[in-house]
Amino acid sequence: MELKNQIKSLLKHVILAPSGYNTQPWKFKLGQNTLEIIPDYTRARLNTDPDYREFFMSLGAAATNLEISAKNIGLSFKKSYRLNDKDNDYAICYKFSDSKNKESYAHPLFKAISQRRTNRSPYLSERLPKSLVKVIRNLPYPNDVELNLITRPGDITTFSNLIHQSYFNWYKNKLLVKELESWLRDDLSLSKDGLPTGVLNLYKLAVNAKYVMIKKDQSISDRSEYSQNLAKNSPALILLSTRHDSVQNWFQAGEFYELLALTLTSHGYSIDFFNQPLFLKKSRRDASRIVGSQFQPQLLFRIGLPTVKAPKNRRRPLKEFLIS
Repeated sequence: MELKNQIKSLLKHVILAPSGYNTQPWKFKLGQNTLEIIPDYTRARLNTDPDYREFFMSLGAAATNLEISAKNIGLSFKKSYRLNDKDNDYAICYKFSDSKNKESYAHPLFKAISQRRTNRSPYLSERLPKSLVKVIRNLPYPNDVELNLITRPGDITTFSNLIHQSYFNWYKNKLLVKELESWLRDDLSLSKDGLPTGVLNLYKLAVNAKYVMIKKDQSISDRSEYSQNLAKNSPALILLSTRHDSVQNWFQAGEFYELLALTLTSHGYSIDFFNQPLFLKKSRRDASRIVGSQFQPQLLFRIGLPTVKAPKNRRRPLKEFLIS
């Protein structure tokens, strides 16, 4: 029972993982010495994430938080994936041991779990230090995961133009905007999931796009240009890709993303996503072409030193995730 309680105590850190639209699409099946991170399909975004790419990457990010938290208290574990395509039965599975791994205490990234934020404010334009670039490039990642660090001004401009056009096209799609609107939350509400409207300033835009839907709606144009400038003025962009579009690769991309995000957080840096270019098939292909890769783009984001402190992440109560 003591081991089971130790595993359960880790979950308050696991649920701090990032997820698309802050949907928190995970469940935890807890045993005496086991834990399975399993998908909660009721939290899926069927229009903006129809292939479940971000959905399964979110589970991967949660897995990284679990592993770092377990190592931080010296818990040993064995990990495996359950990948049953026929029954859509997927999980990241852990079997824990009573034996302590004393070398793993005080994990250097543990504190970053509670400090990590998605920060949508403008970033300082100063270049990344060479020491940080080296840290990023030396992170361990699976053979099926590829990281493209984009720092050349010309390449950043090319991506910022892609972001501008894809945002404009994205917001003209009724189904996509309607699903975004369903995950927007009033800042004054007590909601523990979704996207706060005050942070994104998108509620008016969503309504305009949903009901007006004209080619040159000014609010859409303004938002597209704003996103374009955020990208253009950032010191670096990162395109994270995988060899295949498969659940296992998406798990691995999410795991590596969270390792990268926590590493950047520990150095005082923030991350902000540009999801829209990868929601659209043509702009997703264009992203691969720009970096000269045969891999499949999964995440595009900017990194930098934030100018404003991001608000605390909202999370649902732990009891909503647990399956005993």
